[in-house]
Amino acid sequence: MDSVKQIKLSKDDFIVISENSSLKLKYKIENDKYIVDISNLNLINAVKIAILTSTYCFIRDFKKKICWVVADEEIKKAISILRLKNIDQMLIEKRLEMAS
Repeated sequence: MDSVKQIKLSKDDFIVISENSSLKLKYKIENDKYIVDISNLNLINAVKIAILTSTYCFIRDFKKKICWVVADEEIKKAISILRLKNIDQMLIEKRLEMAS
């Protein structure tokens, strides 16, 4: 993934725009949280997206927390270390809930 230039929130997606491409992350709102599935991303990209998107939402004063659906415990630990105040996380077992 290239350097991130901009992050936008549309009706259905977080859109991460980089130098050469863009990434759409589907989300749903449940229990006053954005639930975003990044379980298809590797460790580096998942942490990068979680940091940048969470920071964007914090700066924009979003009232909802972000619940990241991650691929494994290592990614969860890497994001947890950052102690961002607007993050909650889940593991891949919860990924099935995104389909409903």
